[in-house]
Amino acid sequence: MSGRILQRAAIVAAVTLVGGCATTVDDDTADVPDDPAASLSEAELTGGEGRELAEDDTSPLDTGVIVDSAAPAATVPIEGSAADLLPEIGIEMSRLSAEIADDGDEDATIARIEGLWAAIADEVAETHPDLVPAIQTTVDMARNAVDTNRPADGDKAFSILTDLIDDYTGDA
Repeated sequence: MSGRILQRAAIVAAVTLVGGCATTVDDDTADVPDDPAASLSEAELTGGEGRELAEDDTSPLDTGVIVDSAAPAATVPIEGSAADLLPEIGIEMSRLSAEIADDGDEDATIARIEGLWAAIADEVAETHPDLVPAIQTTVDMARNAVDTNRPADGDKAFSILTDLIDDYTGDA
């Protein structure tokens, strides 16, 4: 009988210990103000040592980098002739289908393709006006491949562009 009492006492002790460790979560968020900073004193807002809120603080950081997602990306002017930049478009387009398939940086690649094409479209129109619609179509196909997540369309655009580059440079 004493074995049973010890066993029950052990069970009661275990339940008490486990029950005592339970976490209680209060999901009542009715007391949370819309603006939590509104209920803080000036000393609490400034840290009590004359510090300003971060949005008002213009002091330089010792470490770290601040990234402003709304800031425009740094750009470098595109320079070069159509004969130089058309092969670059081809190189960029050759990467496109793999980037689409592997969740790469296809958005940056298509932006470079479109930027390169915009930089040389006028020159191509002056020297080989018959190629402009076809090259524009391949760039549009590449954009569509990115937008619709279709790597095969990127490969098709690259294949067609390769022939057009050869026509432009006289390598055909």
